[in-house]
Amino acid sequence: MKLGYKSIGLVIGMFIVSCGSTSTEKESKTTNKVEASKEEEGKKVVEEPKDSIYIDSFFTDVALTIGGFENNFAKKRNLVSTYPATVSKQFSGFTKSKMEPITNWVKDNKVIPENYACKTLFYPLAGADFVYADAFFSNVRNYILVGLEKPGYLPNYDQLTNTDVQSYLNQIFNSLDISMKSGFFRTKSMAVQFNQKTVNGTLHSLLFYLVRRGNKIRKIRHFILKENALIKYTAGTEGMFSPGLDIEFLTADNKVKNLFYFNTDLSDANTKLDNFFNWVSAFGEHHTMLKAASYLNSRDYFTQTRNYILKSSNMIVQDDSGIPYKYFVDGSWDVKLYGGYKKVIPLFSSRIQPDMVRAYADTTKLTSKFLPFRIGYNVAVGETNLQVIYKKKQ
Repeated sequence: MKLGYKSIGLVIGMFIVSCGSTSTEKESKTTNKVEASKEEEGKKVVEEPKDSIYIDSFFTDVALTIGGFENNFAKKRNLVSTYPATVSKQFSGFTKSKMEPITNWVKDNKVIPENYACKTLFYPLAGADFVYADAFFSNVRNYILVGLEKPGYLPNYDQLTNTDVQSYLNQIFNSLDISMKSGFFRTKSMAVQFNQKTVNGTLHSLLFYLVRRGNKIRKIRHFILKENALIKYTAGTEGMFSPGLDIEFLTADNKVKNLFYFNTDLSDANTKLDNFFNWVSAFGEHHTMLKAASYLNSRDYFTQTRNYILKSSNMIVQDDSGIPYKYFVDGSWDVKLYGGYKKVIPLFSSRIQPDMVRAYADTTKLTSKFLPFRIGYNVAVGETNLQVIYKKKQ
């Protein structure tokens, strides 16, 4: 999914809210002004949630507005438009054609066996693709998404007219249109669409998908990664770059989870990859997902990321654009092949894998030709393939 490897990022308005009473939803008193807060030292991994469950009313209302739902923020602004109806109609179709089939397929095929279940998903080259991560791995506690796009920050809504807000919402929805239709983001499109005055990074799309999946927002924080693989939360002010984004959210069944987005170059040119991988490893055992990944893990300049995934993952879900099939035939992995694989799109014609073509043609190796959803680049040439790969237990 990522074709270029240079990016800069900005930060969002950040608010720190503290736990309150044990009520199901305790609304915090947060204004819509972009405020700076004190820098605070973070642990390598997020702490387990406390018993108290609360949401941040302002962040949640903003996210609900982005997602096309009624809420207090929209009512106070007297936002009247066709945006909610348009979003609802398109996302409903997207859910029925893609999300529901994936969720049912994961459950019916027991894609994540009990002895492989863990708390964290690592999703390199993801961009803002939380929605597919959640569809495949709704059981995890932490989502770690990585991309070249900047995290972005929320605008100061007090400085925006209702016309400005409507334009902002339309820009977000337009940036997601290709993703919902094709199943992946296009790098060149993101370079433009996530680099606007108000839609200035992945945050806005992440909030859209979070609320559309039934979640509410508890915290939005930015952080930097120190050399000892510790995170340091930073003030959320325009013009100050922090590559890390931590969105703490509450699911519909009152589970507290964290979505981490980190802006970094995953190629071997990045001299700080070891530190980043140490941070990921601090979360413990994890799954890895690779989708529409531009075949970067087959490149010579992507050896560190590929080797880390192979070393650290207890299971991998990917399409053919992920790690080449040849890395999974050494006896250390159990590979399940789904769908069909005979060709690739012209843009990546040199990335065809003859050994995997043969494996898909071998009925003793093919798990199932059937996939109830379309996913990946090869949809454009009439194919869908998926590999579910388990590291053998010692």
